[in-house]
Amino acid sequence: MPNFAELLQQGGAHAWLYFPSAILLGALHGLEPGHSKTMMAAFIVAIRGSVKQAVLLGLAATLSHTAVVWLVAIGGMYLGKGLDAQTTEPYFQLASSALIIVIALWMLWRTWRGEQMFKFEQGDDHHHDEHDHGHHDETHRIDTGHGRVEL
Repeated sequence: MPNFAELLQQGGAHAWLYFPSAILLGALHGLEPGHSKTMMAAFIVAIRGSVKQAVLLGLAATLSHTAVVWLVAIGGMYLGKGLDAQTTEPYFQLASSALIIVIALWMLWRTWRGEQMFKFEQGDDHHHDEHDHGHHDETHRIDTGHGRVEL
């Protein structure tokens, strides 16, 4: 029996093997470190999410990750026809690094802004009076950027 590389080189004769192989390799890739699995798990725990919400979050992450990979691959095939990989790789690494830094700065700014808004919502009238003990049932609002959560 020929090895996997020889089957791929034979072209369309063994096309039935491509999709199961792609699904298996994609599933194994998803088990690798990264892909924000820890952050997604922490989010589900933080909101006391249900199993249904966890499954929907996993499916949404899978679909969006797959869509981005397809878009990058198709865009690379279309736009990179005349490019040499060895020449352009350092530029793509630099662009990726810059993009990650910009996203990190944006996330830090959003977090800082959210804390400032939270302090503002608490207001100056949020001082503790020695004689006032009826403020223990206050509702705290947190702006997640996708809506508000009340605690």
